[in-house]
Amino acid sequence: MAKAAKPGSEEGRRRILAAARSAFATHGFEGASLRAISVEAGVLHTAMLYHFPSKDVLWRAVMADLFDAVEARFADEAARLAGAPPDLLARALVRNFVSFCASCPELHRIMTIEGRSDTDRLTWLVDRYSRRLFDAVKAMAPVANPLIADPIQLYYAIIGLSASVFTLAPEYRRLSGRDPFAEAEITATADLVERLVFGPAGTGLSNADTDPT
Repeated sequence: MAKAAKPGSEEGRRRILAAARSAFATHGFEGASLRAISVEAGVLHTAMLYHFPSKDVLWRAVMADLFDAVEARFADEAARLAGAPPDLLARALVRNFVSFCASCPELHRIMTIEGRSDTDRLTWLVDRYSRRLFDAVKAMAPVANPLIADPIQLYYAIIGLSASVFTLAPEYRRLSGRDPFAEAEITATADLVERLVFGPAGTGLSNADTDPT
């Protein structure tokens, strides 16, 4: 077990968030145990309560950490491609999202659990984070595959295609004999998602091309 961190240390907070992320992704909010999380994090239970006085506070901190990371990556990519055509930016953002899903499959695992029940936690997630991501996807709709014309369908198509391989990694390994987290597999997944959502690069496939108006 890792050496116990000091109660107020940033290292201790980081350990707690990492352990909690895994616990919530595996057991859900109800099944996760604060004491088990503190043991996994290598911190005293009192030290964990110093940072996070309740399980709800800890859960929200975990989700904020995850979604803030997604949004920061999107902002960096948008800044890097400032002035680029919308099609190029949309493709880059989706590929970036695939990379994030590979690096942090816990986000989709937790969202799959939370999305099954209409709770206060889900309301908080949608109002604080999911709606902003949905708005970003709506902006991609004009350059997306015309077969995915509805923005909400496009949103869930991107999430499902990007995250399922990593969320269901054990099954993927058994079916394919390959590691979904290998660099070549991540690239192959990003290539597939890009082609399905936007068409092959350079084809100009978009909803605007088929709009009769």
